Amino acid sequence: MPVPPLRRSREIQGNVLAAFNKDYMAFRYVRFPDDKGVGGRGWLSVMLNTISVTATVEDFNEEFSLSRRAYGQDPALTATWVGVSLTYDGLLQVAREPQKITDDLKQQSPEFVEGAAARAPELGDVDESAPAHWKFGAGDKTVHAILIVASDTETALNEKLANIEAADAAHGVTLVHQDDGRTLTGELRGHEHFGYKDGISQPGVKDFHRPDRDHPEFRENRPGARLVEAGEFVFGYPDESGKKIAKPEWLRNGSLQVVRRLQQDVKGWNDAVIREAKKFKGNGDGIDAALLGACLVGRTKPGRPLDPGDNPLTGVGSSANDFTYKNDPKGGHTPCAAHIRRTHPRFFEKTQQHRIMRRGIPYGPAFTEQTSDTDRGLMFVCYGTSLERQFEFVQRAWSNNPNFVPGAADAPNGIDKLTGLTKTGNPDARIELASGEKGTVSMNRFVQTTGAVYAFTPSVTTLRRLAANASLHGKG
Repeated sequence: MPVPPLRRSREIQGNVLAAFNKDYMAFRYVRFPDDKGVGGRGWLSVMLNTISVTATVEDFNEEFSLSRRAYGQDPALTATWVGVSLTYDGLLQVAREPQKITDDLKQQSPEFVEGAAARAPELGDVDESAPAHWKFGAGDKTVHAILIVASDTETALNEKLANIEAADAAHGVTLVHQDDGRTLTGELRGHEHFGYKDGISQPGVKDFHRPDRDHPEFRENRPGARLVEAGEFVFGYPDESGKKIAKPEWLRNGSLQVVRRLQQDVKGWNDAVIREAKKFKGNGDGIDAALLGACLVGRTKPGRPLDPGDNPLTGVGSSANDFTYKNDPKGGHTPCAAHIRRTHPRFFEKTQQHRIMRRGIPYGPAFTEQTSDTDRGLMFVCYGTSLERQFEFVQRAWSNNPNFVPGAADAPNGIDKLTGLTKTGNPDARIELASGEKGTVSMNRFVQTTGAVYAFTPSVTTLRRLAANASLHGKG
């Protein structure tokens, strides 16, 4: 099979399309010194020597996957990856012509220019989730650059971090905050702190993933993973509308990044699910708490979707992702308030322009009753080429919207009880199951935003020109 062209890219940073699939990750949020960009550019020059690109990361990922399938266990292959992104303020700090950068970005992505803190009220980040409470990204904790360092071993990660800290000190770069992402272990491996398997449904990308021979609209060996135009995730390529954002040229092979620190109250969630499950009426009083939890997420904890699948022969496919809700317009199997239905309604002819590329990892120790007050949660990362049409749309128009209509206008509704928040309308979630049980779920949001940034993940060429204090708009 021919190698897709983007699979060979040494311009696109490695976490955008290929993914830093590592057990240990550090998220470093830093500020450049106030020295007319000299320190920031010097720091970028050092980072250029360690940045991981798509071809390198995907080579490793493919070799790792092939070896695991061949031998039935994880192979003894290790690597450490680094990715660099810049906020709007960070770009202005190091750019030779900051006004031209501002003019470009105000036209291309005004949401990026405003920044995550300014956009917070639009997304429901209020009260406990308001920027005033954030650990980074607002007020005196504003950020210029985000460094994601990922490794297979904690030792290798710490060695890389030591080198990066030396570069910080040499160029006057200060650390605002650091988060340490860790894959949960044992039975929770691949799951988030509420206990549900995470990261199952990711879009395939045209010209990066190989198409399936029999169903070319899907990714090879990934039932349900429809291929999306690369321009939805990387600038300079056609998107789902057929347009190609090719100007300004310095955006090409870059991507917009969202980083959110989502703190999870696991005990609060568990207690609320048990309480609300007892309120359901139908075939007896109450339903099993595990069933209600699955209804609110859309999958059981091991990752099995509640949707029965469109095809009775193939079911939901080998990756438990091959379904569309066509057989469930009123949410009798997957309630309309379910998190996975809200964030990806699967009307493929209408929703492909709203897909995001997610790259998340838990932080903090696994939950126990003895450590219920410990800070834990999810480091949420996503990439796309339109904050307004992708991340913000999903959060505002789908997750937070009590009048979301996914299939039938008279379907029981409500908001996403994981990440949705609304100050207007009905914040509850109404559920009516095909088996006859029904109830209204009234519970707080047990996921709080404790930090957020909007950033740009530049191509290697753009980073090189920034580091050299060269113009992004010409050859000089």
